[in-house]
Amino acid sequence: MANVDAALATAFGTLVTGTFLVGFIKHLGGADIWIGLLAAIPSLLGILQIPGGIIGRSFPSYKRFVLPGGLIWRLLYLPVIFLPLLAFDSTLRLWLLAGCVGLAAASVLFVTPVYNDWLAEMVPSNSRGWFFSRRNAIATGVGATAGLLGAVILDAFRGAKMEATGFTVVFAIGFAFAILSLIPYLKMHDLPRAEPIKQNLWDGIRAMKTPFADKTFNKVLVFLVVTVMGQAFAGNLFGAFALETLDLPFTIIQLCAFTHAAGNLITARFWGFLADKYGNKPILILVGVGLTLTPLMWLFCVPGATTRNAVILLTFHVLVGAIWAGVALCQFNILLATAKPADRSNYLGAALATQAITGGIAPLLGAELMSTLRGSMSAEMAYKWVFAVTMIIRFVAIFMLAPVREEGALKVRRALKDLSKVSPKGYRAMRELARSDDPEAREIAISDVGTKNFSLAADEIIKALHDPSPRVRRQAASSLAMLADPKAAQALIHMLEDHPDLVEEETVEALGLLGHASAVRPLSELLRSPRSIVRRAAAKALARIGSDQAIAPLMEAAKEPGDPDLRRASLQALRQLGAREAEGVIGDSLFDPTPSVRIAAAEAISELELRGSHAFVRQSLNYYDDEASCEVAYALGAIGNHDDIPAILRIAQKSVSIITRRRCLLGVARVLGVEREVYRLMLTEGMSRDAALLEQVKGVSKFNQRFHEALALYSSGREVEALSLLCEPDPVLRPLAEAPVEESFLIAACVMAKRVG
Repeated sequence: MANVDAALATAFGTLVTGTFLVGFIKHLGGADIWIGLLAAIPSLLGILQIPGGIIGRSFPSYKRFVLPGGLIWRLLYLPVIFLPLLAFDSTLRLWLLAGCVGLAAASVLFVTPVYNDWLAEMVPSNSRGWFFSRRNAIATGVGATAGLLGAVILDAFRGAKMEATGFTVVFAIGFAFAILSLIPYLKMHDLPRAEPIKQNLWDGIRAMKTPFADKTFNKVLVFLVVTVMGQAFAGNLFGAFALETLDLPFTIIQLCAFTHAAGNLITARFWGFLADKYGNKPILILVGVGLTLTPLMWLFCVPGATTRNAVILLTFHVLVGAIWAGVALCQFNILLATAKPADRSNYLGAALATQAITGGIAPLLGAELMSTLRGSMSAEMAYKWVFAVTMIIRFVAIFMLAPVREEGALKVRRALKDLSKVSPKGYRAMRELARSDDPEAREIAISDVGTKNFSLAADEIIKALHDPSPRVRRQAASSLAMLADPKAAQALIHMLEDHPDLVEEETVEALGLLGHASAVRPLSELLRSPRSIVRRAAAKALARIGSDQAIAPLMEAAKEPGDPDLRRASLQALRQLGAREAEGVIGDSLFDPTPSVRIAAAEAISELELRGSHAFVRQSLNYYDDEASCEVAYALGAIGNHDDIPAILRIAQKSVSIITRRRCLLGVARVLGVEREVYRLMLTEGMSRDAALLEQVKGVSKFNQRFHEALALYSSGREVEALSLLCEPDPVLRPLAEAPVEESFLIAACVMAKRVG
């Protein structure tokens, strides 16, 4: 009902103000100052919103307080219907018009803060973007349609040389919309004010000072002054320029309003979505840049080129409508967000009054500048200079928003970053997600959003964590990890803490990928989960986060007797965390009965170079003879010495896999300081290996005949003989000849090359 009321009231306002009012002033022969004055009077009377907001707080009913002001506002336009037909002097009719407009504005502005406070109470704060964007879109669409209808009617009467009658008919249709709007208003559900505040006159006057004494809110007021100055400076001069200089028909002017409304309607939901997601401040800065450029289109319009002017204005008004949709929504919502809830109507009254007074002064200044410029240049250039000054003021207003602090609003850089990722496919996936009632379709849409990195949909994905379908919840967690939204970590932690039995592996993995330290505690608790898959996922996630706080719980998990997979995952996590303090636990794990656990322990020892575990590594090689031995042998090479080479080669000789054999040989190469060179050769084969080996040992044979002969033997496939010839005389390399293993010659050759080098 509130939205229907707003739509019909907007249709009323469209037909009795704006371009039609400017046209009527021009019809009566009014000068520029009358155009500015009729725009300024309602704004200047906005000061009444301050006492209105204070007095309205004492009424227990919102609806009853607002009704008289709204009714008088409508009725005062009844005399305006007859003004075009009265045979009074034009100046007298202009004064009567100003009187009706002024009194009507005074009556409605007195109750406006309480009406807005009423709406704010109806709508939850996290849905105001959603609600007011739709409200503005509906009102704009209906208003534009009514305006187009009025323009067609007025142009028809102008064509018949009955312009005065045309204005009467248009104003009468507007008044009919005004009366119709009362019907949905009366059907609106009233809300009792929680704590009416009754004050005497002096207390009320003192209360008026409260918003202006609030230093935080003062920054909002400063922004309002400058931004409204920029918005209202040209006032109705855009319409006057269209009528006087460009000589455009009312129909084209209202078609511009129609395309303006189209842009508003197309983007209203989008702005509402962005305002709820990022806050009003960053969106205001973005649309403020666009608002600065909106007068630019008028600078390209020239008299006598009606078709060209129409194309420019009709096209660009779509963009202008889109920008104004964001401005209208966020500029009002930032007042609701920064006003103190307990005294909201008073704060709104102060803000709207400041806005109104500025909006009253600005068009007067614009009209005065226009009158001054007329004396030194053509009307066309005078109008365009006013529009250029308007652009400058709007640009300055953007910087006035920087000091304003809005609770919960994100940084502009973050909003820009997310908006830069907007794509038609991503937006379509988000819409599919919002509309779909099929779990499989929702899962696909969530996956698409994550794949496209469509950050704007993060809130929708977070909501999907509570979806009744497990498959949807799993995909939501995975997609959140890809989107990396700051709120995602807390949402996932909430799932861990409040719904532990519903936690899936994907939820835990997503927390690890997001890397927030706040997830360490709940993930550590999951190391004791009754589900083994969740325990292992928690250990992996803790490793990805990289916090030292995870070391102690991971050390405990590494000793868990009943879950070898958890022990393995915990050891791997400790390795990734570089937890040298866990050396004791890691060393003990070399004697775990499960090979995979010993492999993880050996890998940790070699990577962290835990030399204190040397004895444990040697003992483990003696105790076990299975697939884990190759990794333990490599660990011995990482922390051992030349005396350990025979033990490593013994394991290499037993290896039946090329992978395990090469791992052992890399252990020997590490002891001898040629691991990198040998590893590079192992990555090649056939003739490419021969070429790489020759490149590696280039020049050695010139200084060592024995090496030259050994290389010839190796090239002919007699590796054992080559090893014997090359290594037997050398005490360091002799173990390679005593326990020959395929590819050992690569180690000996690299050692010789390094010595010569």
